[in-house]
Amino acid sequence: MIKRYLIISGVTPVLMCKTTLKETVPVAGSNRGMRMAKKLLIIILALALPTLASSQIFADSKGLVVVAGATGGTGRLVVKHLIAEGYEVLAMVRSLEKGKQVFGEDIAMVQADVTEPSTLPPLLAGADFVISAIGASGKGKGKASPEAVDYVGSVALIDASKSARIKKFIMVTSGGVTWWTHPINWFGGGVLKWKRKAELYLRLSGLTHVIVRPNGGLTDEPGNSNKIIFTQNDGFPSSISREDVAIVCVKALVHKEANNKTFEVRNSGDGLVTSRVDWIKTFSTMVVQSDNF
Repeated sequence: MIKRYLIISGVTPVLMCKTTLKETVPVAGSNRGMRMAKKLLIIILALALPTLASSQIFADSKGLVVVAGATGGTGRLVVKHLIAEGYEVLAMVRSLEKGKQVFGEDIAMVQADVTEPSTLPPLLAGADFVISAIGASGKGKGKASPEAVDYVGSVALIDASKSARIKKFIMVTSGGVTWWTHPINWFGGGVLKWKRKAELYLRLSGLTHVIVRPNGGLTDEPGNSNKIIFTQNDGFPSSISREDVAIVCVKALVHKEANNKTFEVRNSGDGLVTSRVDWIKTFSTMVVQSDNF
């Protein structure tokens, strides 16, 4: 059974399933009538649940964004800035316990895993957008390997997003993905190779998309602290804060000028802090068919 949880401030998590309904929904009448009424209610809730989050709980927002990899270092900052921008968020978590440790009970979350494709359609039901910040450790094996997460898992999420008619899909990958001789590929399970294959699949999917490549080591410095630049040549790396990456992802969601573009972002004294960036101008000067594919 797919487990869908709604974590809302001040409300205990509720597992929406038949067992919960038996315990919490009183129905008057005979035993036979009670059983029939319960079955009918279960069917009604099963049909209504996919749209409940978007139509009632998320009624006054710019749209519902599913964040994959929400409990990661970058993903949790994406959640923060989406909320600040006026979006509603549905955090995808593999562990509900970890999700509550990171977000408390103020963020709606769904337990799902890109390596288990059957968990993804319920996750995306009623959603408008997806931001994927998933990523495997270079030392991961089996279902935790870069191939399983960064490529096969990303493909599953892209396919499910296409079926769910997601309006825009933003993927965080990495600078250096076009460098076939990059040492991270030698010692990290080919992680950059698999990220690039996922990029290629997303471009061919037909989904409106943006591919954001942090070009260099990720840091935990506050956003808006360093000057950043944008490139489309997959050049030499520098560093970039996770929060600046999160801000860029959210701005790419907001502005249609970023649609279907792939770009790198990194620290540089020649750039601007995020609060000074002219986002429309920056995204408009980029090209769709760049030389960094």
